[in-house]
Amino acid sequence: MTSVQEDKIHSSMQGLCDNVLNLDNVRFAGLVSNHGNLYAGGFKEGIIPYEDDEKRRLIYMRFALESCLRSDFDDSFGAFIYSTVQREKVSILTINICDHILLVFAEPDIDLHTLAGRIQSIIDENEAIFH
Repeated sequence: MTSVQEDKIHSSMQGLCDNVLNLDNVRFAGLVSNHGNLYAGGFKEGIIPYEDDEKRRLIYMRFALESCLRSDFDDSFGAFIYSTVQREKVSILTINICDHILLVFAEPDIDLHTLAGRIQSIIDENEAIFH
């Protein structure tokens, strides 16, 4: 893949994250590689992260590992669609996209299944990016 193609893909992925960040109550939207590296995205303007850079890197690696482990059950249960985690301070949603994980942090009072549906609509609208 050429550098121009990679730049175009990265720009498109950043656009996807920006669209997710525009949703109400979303704090963070990022595409994380299967190695735990943040590829695109970030925090919504004005949001102060709860953790420092090093801890966020560990979080990205953890979610990447969990995503890889989920694929062990694809033959039995079908392909992974999304997962949710509800915590006191934040709600977390992960969705597999190609070789990346869309990781979303939202306010804790949000309905994660409704959010997942909205994000899936955004992904579906931009499906050409992922092929």
